[in-house]
Amino acid sequence: MAQSEPNGLFAMVELNYQGVFNRNPFSYTSGVKTIFNDVEFSSMTYSEFVTFCERFMHEECKKFYYCEPDMSFMEGLNPISDDVEYSAFIFDAYGTNGVISVYVDHIGVGVDGWHDDEDNDDDEHESCIDGENEDNIDELRNVAFEFNEDVVHMNRTSNDPFLSKLCVDDEDANNIVDDDNGREVEVNIQAHSIFNELLHWKKQKPILGMRFKGPGQVKSMLCNYAVANGYQLCFEKNDRTRLLVRCSKGACTFRLWASWMSDEESFQIKSLKADHNCARNFKFGSLVTYAWIGSHYTKEIVESQKISVRKLRLKVMAKFGIQVSMGQCRRAKKYALKLVEGNLVEHYGKLWSYGHEILRTNPGSTVKLDMEDGPDGKKYFSKFYCCFQGVKQGWIEGCRRVIGLDGCFLKGVCKGELLCAIGRDANDKIYPIAWAVVNVENKQNWKWFLELLIDDLHLNLGNGFSLMSDQHKGLIKAVKELLPYVEHRQCARHIS
Repeated sequence: MAQSEPNGLFAMVELNYQGVFNRNPFSYTSGVKTIFNDVEFSSMTYSEFVTFCERFMHEECKKFYYCEPDMSFMEGLNPISDDVEYSAFIFDAYGTNGVISVYVDHIGVGVDGWHDDEDNDDDEHESCIDGENEDNIDELRNVAFEFNEDVVHMNRTSNDPFLSKLCVDDEDANNIVDDDNGREVEVNIQAHSIFNELLHWKKQKPILGMRFKGPGQVKSMLCNYAVANGYQLCFEKNDRTRLLVRCSKGACTFRLWASWMSDEESFQIKSLKADHNCARNFKFGSLVTYAWIGSHYTKEIVESQKISVRKLRLKVMAKFGIQVSMGQCRRAKKYALKLVEGNLVEHYGKLWSYGHEILRTNPGSTVKLDMEDGPDGKKYFSKFYCCFQGVKQGWIEGCRRVIGLDGCFLKGVCKGELLCAIGRDANDKIYPIAWAVVNVENKQNWKWFLELLIDDLHLNLGNGFSLMSDQHKGLIKAVKELLPYVEHRQCARHIS
């Protein structure tokens, strides 16, 4: 059955964020609500919707869910993880006259399986009831009951003065937690948002009740907090479920206790004494690690890979006012390079998605991705070509019939060669036409690149066109074979 078009331009969408999903009872709590009634969500794709939400909240979004109209939270909750599910959300959003609720999962706990857990609990409960002894039920049916008509039934509500003394708001609720010695202590935990990784490192600080993805994220935040303020912290307890932090100065009162919350799938600060009465420290011992240094200097290390360890150490001292060892800086360089190179490998693994997105958003573009079989039977990257529809059409309609061809080395773990075709527009400015990534600059790859370029720009045999390049032998031979009538000239700089 075909879906109808959305009614109207805008839908009312209630965005719930900075909260957490609770397993028992199944709910979304401690969040912030914002209603949008002037945003054209139907014109967005899933990726554009994610970008819109992250820019609005200034926080990372791991997963999205929405609740179908006129359904309970448990039964109507559906994930939004791709364009297909986003289309279903848009259909439901524009198909209702009310507000449709969207819930953001900042941690990535994955609540999809929680519905099944609830259903299993119900099934077990029903099976227990079905298995009761029918004789016992018959006995209950024969019991005689006496009713007292003088009994007055009173309904206790939240306005009852007696209950008001017993109940408090959730934001000020006291929680019973275990301290570092295993004793039960009562602490007051306020409802706080999830830790924002995008917050500037100097502004990061521990807050009572704040939730994290895990102990590693807590330690990273505490390291930034300590360096920014000159505090020397030590971890007295440090494992997957508990974290006890004190100030290394014995007389200082700072103390932080955090542990894993299984119901909320988060690591939470349970108790905190945030006041310090100690002097600034310039030696942070194991608190400042090589990973912390590498993450703060990734850009500088990648741009200047020959930077000396001694110079890096002086930079850390000048910027942060802390003393680090030569070994820490040496390992920080390796960490930063590995961090970037690892990301490059992941990016190459997403070239299929990148090419598909280009063709979807720029119809008429040319994208070619060639693979080759490796010795282990797996597919490996060979070469990639890209020419956008708007660019090729702009060159055909308004640029000079001159094309410059050249290639350059690509640095990094993936290496390879970048081949480019560059033109000149009517304002005598550089006009990129097409580009490709290949393993090496040779005749075979230049011929492959030129064949695609000829089809995109309708060069035919080269009549009326001019090419400029260096004196690469493979390129010269490829041009002679494919464009025999083109005016091919070499750059004066390369000739000299």
